[in-house]
Amino acid sequence: MPTVPAAAPRPQGGLGGDGRHRQRVRYPMRIITGPYADADVAVYGKVAALAQRGRSTASVEKIASFLGLSKSATEKAFTRLARPYGDDEVAEVLVRRRTHEISGTGQTAERWVRRVDEKAEAWVWAPMLAADVLRPRLHRLYLALRYAQRTRHQATLAELGELLRHRTGARAGAPLHETTVARLLAELEAAGWISVDRRAGHRGRHLITTHDHPLHPATAATPTPRTEYGSGPDLEYGSPAYKEDLELTDLENARAGGPSRRRRDTGSRAVDNPGRDATSPVYTGPELQLSPRVWAVLEPVRHLLPGISPYLLRRAAQEIGSQLDTYADIERLCARVRARHNTAEGGEIRDPGAWLLGAALPRHGCGLHECEGGVLWTTGRRCGVCEHLRADRRQTDRRRTGHPPHPPRPRPAAQRPATHRHLTEETRCLVLTASTAAPSAATGSAGPPPPGG
Repeated sequence: MPTVPAAAPRPQGGLGGDGRHRQRVRYPMRIITGPYADADVAVYGKVAALAQRGRSTASVEKIASFLGLSKSATEKAFTRLARPYGDDEVAEVLVRRRTHEISGTGQTAERWVRRVDEKAEAWVWAPMLAADVLRPRLHRLYLALRYAQRTRHQATLAELGELLRHRTGARAGAPLHETTVARLLAELEAAGWISVDRRAGHRGRHLITTHDHPLHPATAATPTPRTEYGSGPDLEYGSPAYKEDLELTDLENARAGGPSRRRRDTGSRAVDNPGRDATSPVYTGPELQLSPRVWAVLEPVRHLLPGISPYLLRRAAQEIGSQLDTYADIERLCARVRARHNTAEGGEIRDPGAWLLGAALPRHGCGLHECEGGVLWTTGRRCGVCEHLRADRRQTDRRRTGHPPHPPRPRPAAQRPATHRHLTEETRCLVLTASTAAPSAATGSAGPPPPGG
């Protein structure tokens, strides 16, 4: 997950300082859902904020420095925003060029936004601080979530992907994959701008709550290579390799006329690996290195790690890191692994790698973050959602079979209490025989009464 960039430096006075924490801007939804680029939405919000007390005379360089964008990206955003769009042919940003009366040299242009009709079109309020600290795509997603919260609509990942969609490249216009949208939501949640209750809404949808300011400082996260169109991390605006690495380039075989982007020529023939048997594959990848937090989680099963292949152990480390970055902590995962290892201690763990990935690490329970196998982790109480789901399943089973569940079977005779109602026929005969023989036995043993007694 890419790290959220820090806020760009702001000048003192005016809208700087603490003013941006309180200032809000009205965004029309046609800006968010229209064909504008992600940077255009942030540029529109900055112009609207600067023009609240009059027309803005800030230069392009100044606005670009406020938003952390390049000058060229800001100029392209102004060009698209000043172009009429839609059936009504309305431009979102209005520009007035200025020239000095005496010298004839150009001055900074005046810019302001059109007036939003609150009754005739959809719009949403949002703090200006979000445009300053969030990158453009996250800022656009944040605005869409604020509008969904205002209209009480529980948006799905597919709907959010259709709204964001690809803006450039070969897949321009195509919706974003649901996995990418989920990663963006996790990044926005890590920044503290939203709170997500996963699978707690209607039909298992996420309940998302937006905030006017971040609840906590942004937590740095390591980029993960889980993307839907390639193996590299999704950096959104270009390829991960943006500079030429001379150590990986064969300068002797390079073409004349400048550096080549082609890497070292290895040929199309097969390469023999000495010391490797063709029948038994051997792992030849990089040496495995686990982080301290992964070692802390795997502490209860440290004796099983030598029997796990580097590939499966790397997958387990990725799963642990994903759970630690989203909802869990080290203590919770360590307790889960220890409890399931104690449960399986009686039996033999034949494949430690498969057991670790399939039995020890998966979380059981409902979609609530606090639920751990039907019990709330922080309080230790039973999860109400799990109880409700179990009751629904029982009711569905009774409705499917058409009759209530069978009553409990009576226990065998050997397990019944020894009362006269549950005595067998043989025991009853023994009791009757003993009761009839008891008086005679007592008389014979005592003899006649003593005289005078």
